[in-house]
Amino acid sequence: MYTLLIADDEALEREGLELMIQHMMPDTFTFLHAENGRRAIQLAEEARPDFIFMDIKMPGIQGLEAVREILAKYPMTRIVMITAHDYFTYAKESLALGVRDYLLKPAKREEVLDVLKTLINETEEARRERNERLDMQEKLSQLMPLAESELSLMLMLECVQEVEVSQLAKLLQLEWQKGYSIVLSFARHAAKEWEGFQLVKKDVYEAVKQFAKANLSCLVSPMVGHQMALFIPFPPGQPGYYQRISSLDWGGRIKVLVEERFDLAPSVGIGSIREGWEGMSRSYREAVRVCADDHDIVSVRHYDDITQSSGQAIISLDEEKKLLDALLRQDKLEVSERFSLFWERLVHSELHSFPRLRGEVIGLLLYLSRGVQSGEGAELIASLSAFGEREALRQGAQMWLDKFIDGLKEEKERSRSHVLQRALLYIGNNYKEDISMEQSAEYVNLSPYYFSKLFKLHTGENFIDYVTRLRIDEAKRLIGEQHLSLKEICFEVGYNDPNYFSRVFKRTMGITPSEYRQQIEKPSPC
Repeated sequence: MYTLLIADDEALEREGLELMIQHMMPDTFTFLHAENGRRAIQLAEEARPDFIFMDIKMPGIQGLEAVREILAKYPMTRIVMITAHDYFTYAKESLALGVRDYLLKPAKREEVLDVLKTLINETEEARRERNERLDMQEKLSQLMPLAESELSLMLMLECVQEVEVSQLAKLLQLEWQKGYSIVLSFARHAAKEWEGFQLVKKDVYEAVKQFAKANLSCLVSPMVGHQMALFIPFPPGQPGYYQRISSLDWGGRIKVLVEERFDLAPSVGIGSIREGWEGMSRSYREAVRVCADDHDIVSVRHYDDITQSSGQAIISLDEEKKLLDALLRQDKLEVSERFSLFWERLVHSELHSFPRLRGEVIGLLLYLSRGVQSGEGAELIASLSAFGEREALRQGAQMWLDKFIDGLKEEKERSRSHVLQRALLYIGNNYKEDISMEQSAEYVNLSPYYFSKLFKLHTGENFIDYVTRLRIDEAKRLIGEQHLSLKEICFEVGYNDPNYFSRVFKRTMGITPSEYRQQIEKPSPC
């Protein structure tokens, strides 16, 4: 049902119009009547009618004046002006105000019906569009937290891919140039404290997220194992040192919030300010490395403070890249030697507490995990975080390095196998034609030299011998069917010269095609 307000100073006009509409469109409208412009404005405010039929000439507040006031408050109201011929110029003026249409008195049934149908169609279309818009908004509101979690996990687990990050950032309307990370890490060495944390983990996450969102306009990651991270934009116009002090203050506030509300003592690490999303990943790794514990001289630690006090980072970016390069070359010996050097340097550095040593190792391996595209960042964090003493941590880290290399080798073999399978399928479909090794290599996008080596490695045969075997096996099958002549078989299996076919067949089988056919046709002794 729609609500239709009829505003006219003549009661007979109002009642006659209502009866006409009821007869043409029964059970469609609820009717309201207004005898002047003032009453029309009041009813528009009280009942919010869908449609208004407004007479132009009424005592007191005129129709156009009432239209102005109604549309100023309710611009979506659909109004139709009703006018006599004498006031036609006023009707045209009303269109400029936003009136949908006008009718001339006395209004004809067909004209009134057409106008009402148009108004109803417009209203239904507007409702449909509004519902679609609301549905989209609802879906987006459900998608936003998922997009935020996905983006923060990509930054935490070092699986940044520029296109995906850009798409998620655009969806979340993030236009950050610089930023830094804060990491909260909850102790696992005390069983009772860890059990307590597990009971309130969800509440801790919600409390930190609510506080951080309200004050820092940041990205908040899900809880991954015993850690969660904040990714915070760097406000323009602020010096870096001021921002370091500010970030330490916010880290302290979050720590106090968790301590007071949940009786837990998280360790807090803060990374340095970095550019771009790649930089945010690095800031997270820095924050992981410097997470404090109860034995530190300060409870909230900033990466820049640690590197300044020790003179330099324990492991430089260049050294990390050399270790990653050795991994990508699958050189286990070099990887082991480089990691052993790093381990000795870490152990003999100023990392007096085991949690800080573990943080450095996790940060390093997260970087390597991303470099080899292992996609196991979450498992890596959980695995290494479970170790509580040095030697177990060292062995666990070495195990992950070996796993990275094995994964690279397996992926290489899978890739080679896939290429070879495509090549064999191509050869199997085309060996009866004038096929060459160069054509097959081009089909799988390899150089002929590399393709030749790969083919021999996986099949044990060179290309010519493999194709010859396929052709001779097919020739034997066709000879056995005894439907074709030897000459026809020669052409069928890819040879153009029967004499050459005969020589190849004899070299392969030890007898000529004719002798092979005779052997098949010769009846076996009883």
